[in-house]
Amino acid sequence: MDYTEKVLSEETLFKGQIIDLAVQQVALPNGQTASREIVYHHGAVGIIPITADNRILLVRQWRAPMQRETLEIPAGKIDPGEKDLDQVALRELNEETGLTTQKLVHVTDFFSSPGFSNELMTLYYTDTLTPVTHKRSLDDDEFLNVEKLTLEEAQAAVADGLICDAKTIMALYYWQLQAK
Repeated sequence: MDYTEKVLSEETLFKGQIIDLAVQQVALPNGQTASREIVYHHGAVGIIPITADNRILLVRQWRAPMQRETLEIPAGKIDPGEKDLDQVALRELNEETGLTTQKLVHVTDFFSSPGFSNELMTLYYTDTLTPVTHKRSLDDDEFLNVEKLTLEEAQAAVADGLICDAKTIMALYYWQLQAK
């Protein structure tokens, strides 16, 4: 069976700095029609930074959609026109932790929530961190604290719900596999 849906029309409802929202009318494989609400996003990168003493660096910050603090791997959005994702990852690592690396390993790319969004996340790993010469400033609306956790402490933070996002949970699974 061919599962392709043909887009009949698309209306943009909102254009923002981070996302655009559209509604599509589509023809389904069975000939019926349906509506699809789609969030368009430029994509993002995340970094799994492991220190020399085998701890992961996580960022504690407030997340407005959930109205609570979370612990997450350093990450950030890809700006329109940015093509070198390694450089985006190094920028975010610098900005959020004040560190850099000469060894940035691409782990995988994944869609964060393909049921409604095209956001593609690129995940990197490094275990060779060094302080930067010139730390980039955080965004004006960004407030965070860097924390170092062991794998066991990070797993406990997942169980407690403090680590609750897919990219960070995936990062912990990857780190755990590297440790074996």
